[in-house]
Amino acid sequence: MAEEELELDVNQQKGSKTTTILLIVLIVLVLVMGGVGAWLFLSKDDGESTAANDDAKKDLAPLSYLTLVPEFIVNFGPDSKVRYLQVDLQVATRDKTALQTVGTYRPVLRNDILVVLSGVTFDELKDRSGKEALQKKLLNTINKIVVSAGQAAAGGETSDENVSEDTTAQVNPDTPVKGPIENVYFTSFIMQ
Repeated sequence: MAEEELELDVNQQKGSKTTTILLIVLIVLVLVMGGVGAWLFLSKDDGESTAANDDAKKDLAPLSYLTLVPEFIVNFGPDSKVRYLQVDLQVATRDKTALQTVGTYRPVLRNDILVVLSGVTFDELKDRSGKEALQKKLLNTINKIVVSAGQAAAGGETSDENVSEDTTAQVNPDTPVKGPIENVYFTSFIMQ
C-alpha cells in the first residue's frame, strides 16, 4: 500500500513537469505574438508619424514676439473705482507669416482689441483670474483675425475691407480659436 502511494506521487510529478513545460511554451508564444502585433501596429503608422514629426519640427522654431504699439487705453464707466485702463501687449508665435499678418492687419486688430478691452470692468480685472480671462479673450480675438486673413488670402480676397468686415462681425472673444498666435502677454497693465 505504501508502494502504491509512492507510485501515484511519481506519476503526479511527471504530469506536473509536462504541465509546467506547456505553460512556459504558451507564455512564450503569447509574448512573441504580442511583440509581432506591436511591431506591425507601430510600423503601420509611419506616414502619420512623419507628418507629426514635421509639425513637431515646426513647433520647435523659436518664438518671435511683436509689440502692438501704441499701447491700448480705454475708459471705465463713471461709477467705476478707477478711470481708465492702459495695456501694452505683445504677441508670441513661431510662424513668421502670422507676424506679417499681424502687421498688415494692425488697424483691424487694434479695433477689435479695443472693443474687447472696452467691454471689461474694473471688478473683472481686479484679481488674477480676471486678467487671465482677458488674456484668453485677446488671444482668441487676434487668432480669429489672423486665421480669417489667412483664409481670405488663400481664397484670393486680400482686401482689408473684406477681412475687417468678416472678423468684426464674427468676433466672439469667448469662442476658442486655434491659430498661429500662441500667446498674448501684458507687458504693462495700469488701472488708474
